[in-house]
Amino acid sequence: MTQARPRQTGHPRSRLLQLATPAEGKVDNDSLPCLSERLGRLFGLGDTMNLDSALAFRGGQPAMAQGFVIEQLSRELATTRRALIQRIQSYGDEIEQADPIAHEPYLNAWLTLQRKIAATSRQLRDKVRKTMKDQGQDLARLAELDSVFDHTMAGYTSQCFSQISKVLEQRFQTLKTASEQSPEPGTQPGDWLHRYCEEAQTLLLAELDVRLEPVLGLLEACHNEVSDSP
Repeated sequence: MTQARPRQTGHPRSRLLQLATPAEGKVDNDSLPCLSERLGRLFGLGDTMNLDSALAFRGGQPAMAQGFVIEQLSRELATTRRALIQRIQSYGDEIEQADPIAHEPYLNAWLTLQRKIAATSRQLRDKVRKTMKDQGQDLARLAELDSVFDHTMAGYTSQCFSQISKVLEQRFQTLKTASEQSPEPGTQPGDWLHRYCEEAQTLLLAELDVRLEPVLGLLEACHNEVSDSP
């Protein structure tokens, strides 16, 4: 279960949605309201006022962006991501198999990893924002904007990510039942569990990329600011 996988292509959010949404439950993106309308439903009056304040923010540090600081943060992000991937790829190895096999131990182990991913990505995002406030007014303003969006959408994103565990529970039962009722020729008794663990790992890897996407975006803005600086 610890075999490395090739890097997946495609947008992180699109990939996570594809993995976490059953075929019969998929929604056509063309039928959804436009992005501005969907964001409008999440932003209340207070959030709008905070957004206006962020747009008008003037940082107290007029200094230019410092490339070495940005590079250090980028290396920290890469190191942290590798460490999380290693932990994800070992999911399931530490769980003692019982007879009959129950989903609860696997769910608890998965939720522990999910919480670790969420906490680590949040810490990185906060650290990058804090650094940006000392890297010039443009980056300081962007950090303020990101903070408002992060705070406003925190409840919504948490609710969305919490649905993934329900998808996994359904998948566990489906694979287990199929193995018991009509096992495929040439398969071993534990093959379905191995497949489940691989799918659970794939979902965690996809969620990791989604949660780190805002951090990557902030760092990209920092790199652009350094490149544009005379």
